[in-house]
Amino acid sequence: MTLDLDATKKDEKMLITTIQQEYKILAEYKMIESEKLSGVYVIPSYANSLQWFGVFFGRQGLYAESVFRFSILLPDRFPDDKSLPTVIFQQNVLHPHICAYTHSLDISHAFSEWRCGENHLWQLLKYMQAIFSDPVDSVRGIEMDKLKNPDAAELLMSNREEFASRVQEHIKESKSHVYDTPPTEDPHYIVFEKFQQEVHGPVLERIKAGRSKSLEPSSQQANGGHATGLSWVKEGEFKPLSIE
Repeated sequence: MTLDLDATKKDEKMLITTIQQEYKILAEYKMIESEKLSGVYVIPSYANSLQWFGVFFGRQGLYAESVFRFSILLPDRFPDDKSLPTVIFQQNVLHPHICAYTHSLDISHAFSEWRCGENHLWQLLKYMQAIFSDPVDSVRGIEMDKLKNPDAAELLMSNREEFASRVQEHIKESKSHVYDTPPTEDPHYIVFEKFQQEVHGPVLERIKAGRSKSLEPSSQQANGGHATGLSWVKEGEFKPLSIE
């Protein structure tokens, strides 16, 4: 009987711990929403909140017009664990901070360890934006042998034209897989549809018009005041058309 009670208490404690963790992860997602990060979209997996799906859209510099899918894997005890989240791209991405073999992003230069309450996932995403926006600045002050891809760093510094050419090859390859069949049946996996004028055209026109004030109240009422999260990519351009 005592053993049964102990097992029950242990199960209850584990359940409470799991609920608390889920709440903290949801809070991280809400913070990302409030930051309104431009050009990067993430969402936790439906099946496992410790796995997140993401897509990065390059807006400027050497990585302009890029579309890179990535995953974020959170430690089992996130956010209390001091271990860093793992960011893995689903394709080749030439960058000094991205491993050429595992496609993992090194975030240790921005976060020596994960500090609960101080470090947040929106900061990680902003770091991602920064290193793609200015890869040269991202390696400034860091020794070559401390970089995930020192060969990429060397090429960036010694032959910018060749580096840019190889980056464009990776961007082209990544774009060719934008509409691929999802590798998972998880309903939260980010999927893009080819632009259809009859379906997405009216949305595009609303975005161009800046979503006139006359439409905002009815839109908010229809959706309970919440974002719909709809997004499409116009064929041939790979630019997101979103309703936020």
